[in-house]
Amino acid sequence: MFNYGFELAVNFVQSVYLIGFLLAFLGGKYSRKRNIAMCSLFIALNFTVLTYFTFNNPYVVMIDMLTVVILHEVYCLTCLKGELAIKIILPFVASLINTIISYGVLYLTSFVTGLSLEELGLQSSFFRYLCVVLVNLTILVTLLLMWRTKAKVYSLKKVSNIIAFIAIPVLAMAILYITFYIMILTNYQSNLIVLLLIICAAMILVAGMVWFMIARINRDNQISTKLLLSEQRADLYEKNIITSNKQIENTAKIRHDMKNNIACIDNLIVESKYDEAHKICQELTDKYSSIGSVVNTENYLLNAVLNVEIEKARSNEISVKLNIANDMKMFSNGSDMISVIGNIFDNAISYLSENKIENKEIIFSTEHKGDYSVIKCKNKIIDSVLSKNPLLQTDKADKKNHGKGISIVKSIAQKYGGDVVISEKNNEFIVSVILDNRILPENQ
Repeated sequence: MFNYGFELAVNFVQSVYLIGFLLAFLGGKYSRKRNIAMCSLFIALNFTVLTYFTFNNPYVVMIDMLTVVILHEVYCLTCLKGELAIKIILPFVASLINTIISYGVLYLTSFVTGLSLEELGLQSSFFRYLCVVLVNLTILVTLLLMWRTKAKVYSLKKVSNIIAFIAIPVLAMAILYITFYIMILTNYQSNLIVLLLIICAAMILVAGMVWFMIARINRDNQISTKLLLSEQRADLYEKNIITSNKQIENTAKIRHDMKNNIACIDNLIVESKYDEAHKICQELTDKYSSIGSVVNTENYLLNAVLNVEIEKARSNEISVKLNIANDMKMFSNGSDMISVIGNIFDNAISYLSENKIENKEIIFSTEHKGDYSVIKCKNKIIDSVLSKNPLLQTDKADKKNHGKGISIVKSIAQKYGGDVVISEKNNEFIVSVILDNRILPENQ
């Protein structure tokens, strides 16, 4: 016989986390109040459907599943954002996860206890209560992992994050299941139950503490990275102002110098001293060519960072060749572009200024390649850098504030659906940053 209070509570909890998962994964398309209202409405509808089939047609399996999936489809298509294909597929995926976990636990418990599926699924008993709790906890953890992966709050490419958001939840659930089945095999001996519950609670508490610490460390690292990006942008603005002032002073000097030289050339021409006039023209051409030109694209931030880096390179007696075929307007955040270009330029300048290389030169380019933007920076090297330092770790004493350049560039490239390719060819160190123009990352 059913325990009506327990069954109603389970149906309500399931409705909340299933509808809530869809909203968290896709996001609502309306205002916050309306999103909450629509979410509440579909939670109530989902609860009604589950309750109806629980008490009226408990043996009808496929119809209740199909009804819930259709209800979720309506919610996704009418109230949530995202691509149409994802909105269509997601309810089926959630239903499949629910079904696999529910029946998997029932069959396994039936095998261990010897009880029939009907007794476990339809009759109120201690076995059923434990099964239902474990099933819903497992489904909830699985959906949470799916949401974490989609939300990209933490990169699952890092070992620490895999441990925090996959290994620890899985181990915690394994501890619960093992405890449950040991209790069954020992026929619920009171002394063992208390001991198992204490061990189980302690291990889950430890797992939760580890999860919290890793999550906190990741959050602190994200804050540290964002702070470093902000400092880089502020530093760029300061350097850009200094560079602009220098350029204004140089322009004033050039105008004054040009005025005198033009007057001199004019006098020489009047006096028919063409060779002397020609010689002065050549000298002026060589002089002003060595000064170099100011980068001027339609992207003022690109101009700023390139002008600063070029000036920095020239102060270290390093020449710069540019090929700007892409003005980098695909960046949704100016700090991202500044960090990418600034870091790869600074690494090249640092290497060339610290090593004795003839004809020190940096070749920098930006270009379109289909749906992708490619930023490439080349500089000459004495011998292979990757063979000696494959991880490109800094050799400076202050490791806290140095050596993060490449990791920052990689994290930004991943944010834009791209990657960083580092290679060596013909005694050149080449850094290629590939970015997907079709991806507009959310501000994080």
